[in-house]
Amino acid sequence: MRIERIEVFPVRLPMKAVLTLPRGPSRTIAEGKRIALVKITDADGNVGWGEAGPSRRWSAETVESCTSSIREYLAPALIGHDVFDIAGVHARMNAELAPGLDPGQPIAKCALDVALHDLVCRRLGIPLQAWLGAKRADRIPLARLVSASSPEEAAKTTREALAEGYRGFKVKVGHHKALDIELVRAVIEAAPGAYVWPDANQAYTLEEAMRMARALERLGVTLFEQPVPMTDVYAMKKLLSATSMTIALDEAAIGIPYVIELIRREAVEGLAIKVSKVGGIHYARQMCDLALNAGLKLIGSGLQDAPIGFAASVHLFAAYGITDPVDLNGPQFIAEDYLKQPFPVERQVALVPAAPGLGIEIDEQKVRKFAL
Repeated sequence: MRIERIEVFPVRLPMKAVLTLPRGPSRTIAEGKRIALVKITDADGNVGWGEAGPSRRWSAETVESCTSSIREYLAPALIGHDVFDIAGVHARMNAELAPGLDPGQPIAKCALDVALHDLVCRRLGIPLQAWLGAKRADRIPLARLVSASSPEEAAKTTREALAEGYRGFKVKVGHHKALDIELVRAVIEAAPGAYVWPDANQAYTLEEAMRMARALERLGVTLFEQPVPMTDVYAMKKLLSATSMTIALDEAAIGIPYVIELIRREAVEGLAIKVSKVGGIHYARQMCDLALNAGLKLIGSGLQDAPIGFAASVHLFAAYGITDPVDLNGPQFIAEDYLKQPFPVERQVALVPAAPGLGIEIDEQKVRKFAL
């Protein structure tokens, strides 16, 4: 069965809060969460939905670049292609926009990949998790992202999140370096027994990361996410040998070729899996398989995903049995979305939808309401 039509709908979803990264705020409230929704229709009228939701202070893609890449290059290359040949779809996309260390415009390609997975699974009448071939879990605990300017603010946010049901906390560090260890300490003390880990988004030098690692070990922290720049392989390897904590890579886990090189250099122990970052489900499952076979720890993450990206991630993480709380924080920041019915979440635990495809229904009236 062939792809007949690909439509792109740039939208702006209202935000209720913004995230601060070491480079600055990820976006403004006025800017909102800007995404490019993708709708693929096959020759029988079956439909699948995907989305490109870039974060311009996290990577180089924007909603404008994603929209133009899909409309001008990727979509034309896929019209008429067999919907079941997902590897062939990626080969065609890579022929149009060349991969490098990452898959080349991975967030744009992810939108088409997820839409195609949604369509195929709907045709077959199975949820995405079943297509992935493993049912290691049927629910995924969510982590609360804590990005605070003071220990008092961090503690207050944590206590409020505990009351909402959160039992995992990712603490953003690196933008107030003198306060970083106190921010983590405040979260740990406010949530005894919770799973807490810091994420520096590449903000530290090797010396800073070594000092931070020693202080974190004294607090009982067991995982440290992307402390040093993704290009500094020496620092990543040196840090691994200097701490008992797992050093998990996020920005560095951009594509399978680079991850293989880091494994060869013994510079990686854990990977943060983002479906959008690696170009979609097709590559994300390969990276998960690679990590598990190499004995690496998997942690789940996202890019403030709206519901389509959120749903795709929940299916993937459940298939691969990620049991630690995951940083799928879209609901924490997005005020309104485009779903007919809310995604099933109970006390900050996301339930894997049992309906075909992603298991969610898109309200096209809302898509038009939020159109850019």
